[in-house]
Amino acid sequence: MVMLAVLIMGIAAALIGSLGSTALKNERQKKTSEALAQAKDALIGYAITYGDTHSGYVHGYLPCPDPNGTGYGANDEGSSETCGSKDISAMGRLPWKTLGLPALLDGSGECLWYAVSGTYKNNPMTDKMMNQDTPGLFEILDSSGATVAQNVVAVVFAPAPPLGAQNRAPDGTAPVCGGNYTPSNYLDNDGTINNAAVSGAADAVSQFRLGDSALLNDRMIYITREDIFNARNIRAKLDSLTRKAAECIADYGSRNRFNFWPYPINSSDKRLPWSGRLRNPANDYWTDGNYDDEDNRLAGRLPYRVNTSQDDTNNHINFPYYQLQLHSTAPYAPINCPSVPEWTAYQPWWTNWKDQLFYAVGESFSPAGDTSNCAQCLRINGSGAYAAVVIFAGSRLSGQSRTTASERLNFNNYLEGRNLTNISISSGTDYQSDETTDSFNDILYCIDPNLNVAPCP
Repeated sequence: MVMLAVLIMGIAAALIGSLGSTALKNERQKKTSEALAQAKDALIGYAITYGDTHSGYVHGYLPCPDPNGTGYGANDEGSSETCGSKDISAMGRLPWKTLGLPALLDGSGECLWYAVSGTYKNNPMTDKMMNQDTPGLFEILDSSGATVAQNVVAVVFAPAPPLGAQNRAPDGTAPVCGGNYTPSNYLDNDGTINNAAVSGAADAVSQFRLGDSALLNDRMIYITREDIFNARNIRAKLDSLTRKAAECIADYGSRNRFNFWPYPINSSDKRLPWSGRLRNPANDYWTDGNYDDEDNRLAGRLPYRVNTSQDDTNNHINFPYYQLQLHSTAPYAPINCPSVPEWTAYQPWWTNWKDQLFYAVGESFSPAGDTSNCAQCLRINGSGAYAAVVIFAGSRLSGQSRTTASERLNFNNYLEGRNLTNISISSGTDYQSDETTDSFNDILYCIDPNLNVAPCP
């Protein structure tokens, strides 16, 4: 009986110990998950308000990591600093102070680490456009090597306890987090994928691996393009951008030769500019000048410079005829788009989203037209009479891809239905407005014959 009692007590002790160990492990995993989620939320919040907190810029940019913890003031521990060259990804500790957070710890008591795609980092930021199609430079693999996610824009790591020869001895650079700033002492390398490094080449893709093994115990959470650009405030901003762009185009029609002092007013001359070019240099789609108007083109992208149209209409636009440029500050110079003072705030958004804005003008309201009647105007869903329409291509639908330059030149990757057909041939007159679905998400604003702007019916 005594032996049985001892055996039972031993089993009970082992069971209690096992339960205690499991509970402790679960608690550590919970703490890690909470820290990672908090970091992700803060980074997304930073990105979707970037244009609000940084005048003249748009939303989408992420902070650089904390690379070394040295310095004072803005560059002390937990602060984001300049990270490398343009379009090159960066890795370091999570810049918790820049994000307005306390130092976040994983379940093992370690501070979090962070990698940001070179195309999304804010300092120095890319020369290319920042929008929902800007590629992320990270791929996430599972333990078997299968791809879990592509075009990832940022990754937050929880290093967990040290493995192998990792040395986390403090070196005095991280008084809050402790330890040191050597990534390989915290993030793991299984011999195939190195979680502790990013590529040093511009626009190069780096891979990270999930897993839990003797060689790798990093936990991570990642941020995709959709996490940022599906935010409600960004979608609302893009809707407003489309309206303001249409108002800017309508403004052009109010300033033709006979609508401007010292000439007598002729309110029937409301001609609008030709559309922008359909084809841009394949490797230079982000340059504003590749969106200038083109003679006799009725449908294409929203025009930036309208000098060709100005030759036809003698429009009183400020030289050198950039209708969508920031307002001129030159003395006595007519400003561009004067009836839309908000354009100054929206112009950076056009610069970054211009490949997704399209424009069609009815022949009656083209620079070669006669606006005294609407005999050759546009229709929406088979009805109405409109001088022009401005279209914003929504987010990518199934089968659409806008990653490469050549894909950005293919309008099948932007527009749907009759909008795609008409823009492609530059001669259609019946455009399509509809509810957002899995197969249609174009946003349309109509310009009526009196140059009023409203959502298309």
